[in-house]
Amino acid sequence: MSETPIPDGRNTRWAAHRRKRRNDLIRSARAAVHIIGPDVSMEEIASHAGTSKSVFYRYFEDKKGLQQAVAQASIDFMESELKKAGKAAPSAQDGLFTMVLAYLRLANSSVNVYNFSTAIPTGMAIFRENMARFLQRSVEHVLPQYKSEQGGSNRAYYWAIAAVGFVRAAGEEWITTQRNPNRLSAEELAQSISDWLLMGLDSSGITIHKTQEH
Repeated sequence: MSETPIPDGRNTRWAAHRRKRRNDLIRSARAAVHIIGPDVSMEEIASHAGTSKSVFYRYFEDKKGLQQAVAQASIDFMESELKKAGKAAPSAQDGLFTMVLAYLRLANSSVNVYNFSTAIPTGMAIFRENMARFLQRSVEHVLPQYKSEQGGSNRAYYWAIAAVGFVRAAGEEWITTQRNPNRLSAEELAQSISDWLLMGLDSSGITIHKTQEH
C-alpha cells in the first residue's frame, strides 16, 4: 500500500510566500492604476510598487498577464460584494436595488481600476454569467412560472442576462459624468434601474414584493 507523501515544509512555505508576494504586487498594481490611469505602463507600476519591472515579469510574464490578474481580483471582489448585498436584502425588490447600488458605488470608487479591469473580455464574460445565474435563481424563487421544466435556458435566465447588460451599460455611462452638476446620485440611478427592470417582471400582473429565502 502506497503512503501519502509528507509535504515538504520548505516547499509549502515558499509557495505561501509566492502567493502573498503575488497578491501584494496585484494590490500595488491596482493602486498605481487608480492613481495614474488605465493606460499606466509597467515602468510606472513598478516604480509605484517600489520594485523593478523584472519582479512583475517574474510573477505575471507580461503586462497582459498582470492586467488579467488585477482584473480577476477586482471582478471577484465585485461579484462577492454584489451577492452579499442581494442575499442580505429582505425582498427581491430590495435585493435588486441594493445589488445595482453596490455595483454603481464600486465602479464609481475607482473609474480607472474599473476600466482597466473590464478591458479583459474573459473575466467580464465569467462575471456576466455568474451574476446572471444568481439573478436567475432569485427570479425563479419568487416567480416559479418563469422556470423551465426542462432545466434549460428560460425566461428568467434571459431576463437576468438582459438585466446584467442593462445595468452595466447604464453604469458605465454614469461613471463618465462625475463632474456633471445635474448627475443622478448612485441611489437615484439604482432606484430607477431597478424599477425599470422590475416592470418587465411585473408586466404579467405578478407582484414580486415577496420575501426572499436563501
